[in-house]
Amino acid sequence: MRAPNPFRMKIASIVCTPLAATPPRPVQFSIGTFSTFYAALVEVRTDGGLVGVGECIVRRAPEVVTTIVDRLLAPPLIGRDPWDVEGLWDDMLTLLRRWGHSRGFVVEAMSGIDIALWDLLARSVDKPLYKFLGGAGRDRVRCYVSKVYFDEIPRMADEARKLVAAGHTAIKVQLGWPSARGGHHADVQTVRAIREAVGPRVEIMLDANGAYDVGTAVRVGRQLEEFNVAWLEEPVPADDLEGYAHLRRSVRIPLAAGETEFGLYGFRDLIARGCVDVLQPEVARIGGVTAARRLWALAHAHNLLYAPHTGFSGGVAHLASLHLAAAAPNFYTYEYMGTAYIQNPLRDIFTVPFPAPQDGLIALPQAPGLGLDVDREAIRRYAMR
Repeated sequence: MRAPNPFRMKIASIVCTPLAATPPRPVQFSIGTFSTFYAALVEVRTDGGLVGVGECIVRRAPEVVTTIVDRLLAPPLIGRDPWDVEGLWDDMLTLLRRWGHSRGFVVEAMSGIDIALWDLLARSVDKPLYKFLGGAGRDRVRCYVSKVYFDEIPRMADEARKLVAAGHTAIKVQLGWPSARGGHHADVQTVRAIREAVGPRVEIMLDANGAYDVGTAVRVGRQLEEFNVAWLEEPVPADDLEGYAHLRRSVRIPLAAGETEFGLYGFRDLIARGCVDVLQPEVARIGGVTAARRLWALAHAHNLLYAPHTGFSGGVAHLASLHLAAAAPNFYTYEYMGTAYIQNPLRDIFTVPFPAPQDGLIALPQAPGLGLDVDREAIRRYAMR
């Protein structure tokens, strides 16, 4: 019997499964308590039986993106050629715009389908995704460990020290202490304690999750300049572009943002207004691999750094971001969620462990597509339906 022709296939089905898992302990950070992790797993199957997997980002209510995939986006794609992946992306966005939507849940739903299509295509030609995307001569990527969350400041400094002792060369630290616990004064004390704990050569990234108003961000940023930090991430709310631009003119610390942006237009505005130095797309929110690839060109043209965000997403999104990191021009560093404080069961849903860094570098899996296979038993265990 002749093997199926990988260049002649049609989309036969698209299935979206909402997932939920409870970590060993809730995560405390500037916008509140995170006690349940969610994700939505997308599987695209061809008429020849080939399957690609993707993920829609979910922070709450995974049923929303699941319904969008099942009822709005999947039906028009059945019978289409997956090799038209970029055209399918444009068709999905055009469909959504007709209904007045080009951001939010609908683009997050698109992301899962698009990631699955790229995984499927790379698998069909027996190539790891990062090679299929053209590669950039990397089979390992720089990473930072994320992150040191709120605790007593001495314990946060001790946690940072332990991470460096374990071989990490860059760490991210949570800022945005509530006013009842010292507010921005505690933030400065935290960074001072951690810099003293890890020494001058370790990179420190800071993440405020939009906790500051612009005036406070300027005051804090100027006090933090002496600690030689790699970037200050989301110091003000994500949609305060004027605030970002003012802060970038006022503080000598690189600014990072983008995890909450959709498609290219949000990033275009960030760049056009001079808001950021480091772009942080979340592949499961921006619109998938297609949108992330298009952002590469925009970032490269403006000589800005590309540092994919992973955060509380599940393992499929983390893997996709890892492959994008290996293939992207202007790549800076990759977010590795690997502290003892945060344990997301949905990150480790594969038949083998997720790649771990060594000496600040993560090696890319070399199997086709995303490089790891999902564990069907884990999917059944965490499935919400």
